[in-house]
Amino acid sequence: MTIDHLSHLATNAASLADAVAIGAADAPIAGCPGWTLSQLAVHVGGVHRWARVAAATGAPPLIDPADDPAPTTMTGLAAWLRSGAEQLSATLLLLDPAAPTWHPFPVEPKVAGLWPRRQAHETAVHRIDAELAIGRTATLDAEFAADGVDEYWNVMLPRMLTRERRTPPNSRIAVELSDTGRRWVVSGADRVVSVVTGDAAAVVRGSSLGVLLRLWGRVVPDGSLAVDGDAAVATEWLALGGS
Repeated sequence: MTIDHLSHLATNAASLADAVAIGAADAPIAGCPGWTLSQLAVHVGGVHRWARVAAATGAPPLIDPADDPAPTTMTGLAAWLRSGAEQLSATLLLLDPAAPTWHPFPVEPKVAGLWPRRQAHETAVHRIDAELAIGRTATLDAEFAADGVDEYWNVMLPRMLTRERRTPPNSRIAVELSDTGRRWVVSGADRVVSVVTGDAAAVVRGSSLGVLLRLWGRVVPDGSLAVDGDAAVATEWLALGGS
């Protein structure tokens, strides 16, 4: 199934901005301990602007935040978010997904198609963070959430471990999605995260959204995920994500 990442980026950015517009600036973000809703908005708006320049130039971006500062009111922040997302989407729409580019992720080949996918999932998870902060229920298209699980294993977890100079567990975990039927076996052998085939010491099962949020360190309802096999292995792998 082909995922329209730009469509998901636009939809989730709009919903995020709506949540910011009506939310309290100091509403806590449960998925990012210590952050408030206003800080989350500044983070996402900044990421969108950084990614737009990176995608447009194919090089590490040099940005002065003073050139486009984040507003101090929630209404202003919401408008700033919408503007940044619209500019990002317009830039990404013009990219050839197969064109060589620069990006900071340990993924080869380095092609421009990574940007729409990465920004769509970045925005979706933080949109859920924002909506939970204002009392709404977390929802996400199942196929898109499953794509987010795949992107976590293949793009973001390797990036986080490299950036933070950490090593993955020297074990295997499997993840199975109850609503889409997708399955991954992930290994940390040789200090590298890789998707492999075969058996695993632990198996985590749940909905696409539930698994995605748990991988990202978000709290999910009790009983929404099941673990078979070595619970310690599952706990070690699930402790890697966040923010």
